[in-house]
Amino acid sequence: MDLKVKMQLNPATEIEAVFSGPDLQDVIRGAGVLLDFDGKCGMCDSKNITLQTRITKDKGYKYTEFTCQDCGGRRSFGKYQDATGYFLKPWEEKYEAEGGK
Repeated sequence: MDLKVKMQLNPATEIEAVFSGPDLQDVIRGAGVLLDFDGKCGMCDSKNITLQTRITKDKGYKYTEFTCQDCGGRRSFGKYQDATGYFLKPWEEKYEAEGGK
């Protein structure tokens, strides 16, 4: 079974992803990270969102983040280690490194 999910990231960018699984429950678990995203920043309600991916230095884990281009808020998601789906973290304020940048 396949499920196609389309979402508008910002006025200029739409993404489309296809999730596959043996049944509806598995497909929904895989697609849940996009289905749970309401298309706006959880910090300022802006719809000016982009996607970016980073990899941790220590263990090489990949995290993809919805990033607000207006306030810098971000919401990360990653893949469960058993590869059965994705987890979605809460919105966080823009990270400011020591020294103000």
